[in-house]
Amino acid sequence: MRRLALLCLLPALLLWAAPAIGAGSRVEDIPVDSWIYDALFELSAHTPLPELLLHTRPLARGEVADALARLNGEREALTPGAAIVYDRLRQEFAEELAAADPIRREHGLRLGGGPTARTDQFRHGLAENRIGVDFIPAFTVADAIAVRLRIRFDSDARSDSQFHGKHWKDNFSAWVEQSALTARWKRLTVAFGREYWRWGPSPHDAMLISDHSPPFNGLRLQYRAGNWSYAFHATPLDQMYVFASDYAEGSFTEGLADRYLVAHRLNWKPVPNLEMAASEVMVFGGFDRRFEWNYLNPFLPYYWEQLNESANDNPLWSLELSWRARPGLRLYGEWLIDDFQIDFESEPQQIGVLIGGLWSPAPLRGRLSLNAEYQRINTYVYGQGQPWNRYFHLRDKDGAVIGIGSNLGTDADRISIMPLCHLLPRLDLRGDFHYIRRGVNRISDPQKSGVPKGTPFPSGTVEREWRLAIGPRWQQGGHLVAWALVGYDDIDNAGHVDRARRNGWFVQLRVNALWWKTFGV
Repeated sequence: MRRLALLCLLPALLLWAAPAIGAGSRVEDIPVDSWIYDALFELSAHTPLPELLLHTRPLARGEVADALARLNGEREALTPGAAIVYDRLRQEFAEELAAADPIRREHGLRLGGGPTARTDQFRHGLAENRIGVDFIPAFTVADAIAVRLRIRFDSDARSDSQFHGKHWKDNFSAWVEQSALTARWKRLTVAFGREYWRWGPSPHDAMLISDHSPPFNGLRLQYRAGNWSYAFHATPLDQMYVFASDYAEGSFTEGLADRYLVAHRLNWKPVPNLEMAASEVMVFGGFDRRFEWNYLNPFLPYYWEQLNESANDNPLWSLELSWRARPGLRLYGEWLIDDFQIDFESEPQQIGVLIGGLWSPAPLRGRLSLNAEYQRINTYVYGQGQPWNRYFHLRDKDGAVIGIGSNLGTDADRISIMPLCHLLPRLDLRGDFHYIRRGVNRISDPQKSGVPKGTPFPSGTVEREWRLAIGPRWQQGGHLVAWALVGYDDIDNAGHVDRARRNGWFVQLRVNALWWKTFGV
């Protein structure tokens, strides 16, 4: 622990390094879990951001810097609350905004990192205290190619669904969480390596591809032209051992099955205040099955392919929309369908729905934002008859599979209300209210027959949870983000046991510090 604490201090040495270059690292991608996306989501409710397609992450630092540069002359027109968000973003992108026409440098080295700390006390009878440090180097060539890594050290990372590795000593963990090469040539982006992907209009969750699971080791292609983009993603998933009990009745082969995911997506902004997207994902696999050329074709409709080949693979689709109805009001939604039944009769369609909105009351001049969502994921969404086609990637410390889609899981719905008040340029007050119903079905459950008709939602003994919390949030540009929550949690039918009750107060604390410098090499 003492060595880890000393390691947390090393990134501070960057503050005394050589002066930063003005152009920054425009081609570098922004991690999908960054606070930047939440800030852009809030800012987009107050002013159009026509340069950005916010439904498809990650974005490049240069994309966001260009959007902020356009707003520079319009800052005085922003409400005081929106101006606070805008100023925080400008501090984060100070290097990229230092010159209106950034100088193209042959090489650039960006070094960053900082300590992290988190505390969870009392919730569900658990107590967790962790400290760590992130080291984030990035190397850029001619503002066209970037290699970016995020190396994490942690005193105990077992509770994170994104963690996939082993503990070294006394639960200490160290792993390369992200490592990707990104190349941009005019309108085309090619990325290869380990990274997170996230698709969707919500700042809190995504139902088709989210960052809930560990990162993918795969390929990402994106073509961006004006107000639209087309993307293709491909990655192997973790292999899984298949038992005879995973199948429907009959005698089947046991063994290690290969698993893959491919996806493509069209994201379009027909007008500055309206953004739409349509996506298709296919999960496929089997014993000794390899990537197949038809699925590596970015333009083929996967559903037709598996239907014509009688492959019984697992396709999923989503449609997304977000609309800035007026200044201070943004509405959004996502509709998911898992394995569409073309005959409309054999099985009920398995649907997921997310609708939400962000409203900033005009009299408060942008200082208060109310974000509300309702999300429902039907009983058998993310499941499939072939055991290797279920929609998960890797497992957590308890051996449970981790879903690729929503963090809500399947067979559940949730109401969320999340107010945020900007009290001062660096101080916010935030709240969280959630009411969640969970049925007994899980992604890990083998689906041994077709989806039965008339299945209740949620199924079985329904676990009901409500949670209320409030606390301060401190942010100093992009260098320091710290927040605390004090709340109360109440669960009825806990663990799907009739009348079992679990409740109590809890405290959460998060601190993330990040310093960086960019050098010409």
